[in-house]
Amino acid sequence: MSKKIITFFFVIQLAIILHAQDSIRYRVIFIGDAGEINKEQKAIISSAANIIIPNKTTVMYLGDNIYPRGMGLPGSREEDTTKQILQSQYLPMRSKGAPVYFVPGNHDWDKMGPKGLAKIKQQWAYLESQHDSLLQLVPPNGCPDPIAINVSDSVTIIAFDSEWWLYLFNKTNPDADCSCRTRIDILGKMEQLLYENRYKVILLASHHPFQSYGTHGGYYPLKDHIFPFTELNPYLYIPLPIIGSLYPILRKAFTNPEDLHHPLYKEMTKQIDRVFARFPNMIHVAGHEHGLQFIKNDEVQIVSGAGAKEGYVREGKALYGKVEPGFVTADLLTGNNMRFTFYTYSDSGLHASFTYLQQYTNIKMKEEVAMTAITSDSVSAIAHKGFNDASKLKRIFFGENYRKEWAAETKLPVIRISEIRGGLTPVRRGGGHQTYSLRLKDDNDNEWILRSIEKYPDVLLPTGLRETFAKDILVDAMSAQDPYAALAVPAIADATDVPHTHPIIGIVAPDKRLGIYEKLFANTLCLLEEREPLGNSDNTPKMLKELNEDNDNSFDSTLFLRARLLDIFMGDWDRHADQWRFVPRKDKKGKHYIAVPRDRDQVFYVSEGFFPSIVSTFGLRFLKGFTYKIKSPHYFFFSSTDVAAVGEAGL
Repeated sequence: MSKKIITFFFVIQLAIILHAQDSIRYRVIFIGDAGEINKEQKAIISSAANIIIPNKTTVMYLGDNIYPRGMGLPGSREEDTTKQILQSQYLPMRSKGAPVYFVPGNHDWDKMGPKGLAKIKQQWAYLESQHDSLLQLVPPNGCPDPIAINVSDSVTIIAFDSEWWLYLFNKTNPDADCSCRTRIDILGKMEQLLYENRYKVILLASHHPFQSYGTHGGYYPLKDHIFPFTELNPYLYIPLPIIGSLYPILRKAFTNPEDLHHPLYKEMTKQIDRVFARFPNMIHVAGHEHGLQFIKNDEVQIVSGAGAKEGYVREGKALYGKVEPGFVTADLLTGNNMRFTFYTYSDSGLHASFTYLQQYTNIKMKEEVAMTAITSDSVSAIAHKGFNDASKLKRIFFGENYRKEWAAETKLPVIRISEIRGGLTPVRRGGGHQTYSLRLKDDNDNEWILRSIEKYPDVLLPTGLRETFAKDILVDAMSAQDPYAALAVPAIADATDVPHTHPIIGIVAPDKRLGIYEKLFANTLCLLEEREPLGNSDNTPKMLKELNEDNDNSFDSTLFLRARLLDIFMGDWDRHADQWRFVPRKDKKGKHYIAVPRDRDQVFYVSEGFFPSIVSTFGLRFLKGFTYKIKSPHYFFFSSTDVAAVGEAGL
């Protein structure tokens, strides 16, 4: 009788499970740090394989796929062993028909060692040699490219190699067909993928978490304070109760790139969070910490790094935190809602120890509302209120500058991209580093430039200084520039007979024409101007090449000199070659170039503050190049082109 009862309840439980699976539109299984074959790893992988829903499941391994130092290189002693480690992870899943993707981790990159690129390329090559399109390392071949994996019509995984961002050794990869070569390329690609998948749930998968209450996040167990040598060897229980506390303290003070407080790590999270800011349907999923965590504040962070190892998690900080072998499932339900289930494994079997339901936000509806948010032709705005909040001490040392102008409430026109010249269409992001800029075209193929008024000069600093007082000093220096200076240029340029653009400064209205760039530019203070106000033109390198190749070609040196003197008058001393266009006019002999300055948005002066005065008196004298001092605190630096113009003009 008891056997019949047990069988009955087993059938009922199985029916409940099957009914629950029917309500799941798609499932993604996330397992991290599973690169060591041991008892826990075998139990986790087999348990995860048993809950694969046929034709509705993808499995993703979140890095550290091979301990301790990644894939063995050809001919090495560990080559066969490391192949077996990968096989132990993908074979059970592929036998059930589930696609399997691996994301690189720091141990896969030679444990941050010098052979990292070679080993990650070898891991990719081995998986490629299986000739299985549903078995991949993403991104491929040592590239940093973010990759979109469309697992369903409502869910996309965007996978990227976070260790590439943090890796300190050479990662130049010329023989790989990478679409991204720099961190800026990565961010641009992420912007594109976000735009293409903005109506879906996005699972942003990497090895490194953006939030953590584990050791990489700066949290340490009492054991580390008393027995610090166990970090090197788990059996070295040598008590050092006071001296041992130095280890966690020093690790926080002198972080390595694998810890969240390191400048490189902080820069990565900051820049990527900026791409996905205010997007409610993105969930971070990562490994790295050897435990399970569910963190929810401004964004959601899932940590699933308990595939083979156990570490430490400060319980009570996150909504859920456990140090037990386990993994996480992300189930797509009706209405595009996501259910995250944390599974832990013990001697009694697999248990669902925590579940969270994430509601889907209808972005399309919000997007349509936002497009009509600004209905008036003008709005009142403040360029940068913070500049005028400077303390008396800061004003003494760095000057009064144009702080009040930046903080003044100003009535500005609304820039509607779809209504200007028949509608402007974005072409691509501009090449500027300190401002956000966008190149657009009108219906007649004339190009325009949209550029943020506020500058972000911290990109000029080394990464290690971007979160220090140096950033504050550099950003504050931007208050020495009048935010609306560009509007004065046309009148002055007309008076001096210098060609110029016709800039507009206003608030950019949300607009479907902005497309992928809508989030970056909508509701921001920007300058819009023609890129080529006198028609088709050449850039500086092309103009110089034409002059060198044909002596009959020339340029209007007197006009160029006038334009450079206008730079002096305006205080625009940091102009570079890309801020000039040269219009070729045909004469009897050849081409005669007319210089057209653009991007005139700076009125910069050395302030009356103590620090700028010291710099202008002593520091600027020693800068290389031609330096001219006039009857003002301005210093200006001239290029070889400027000197040639002075010579041709007979001055």
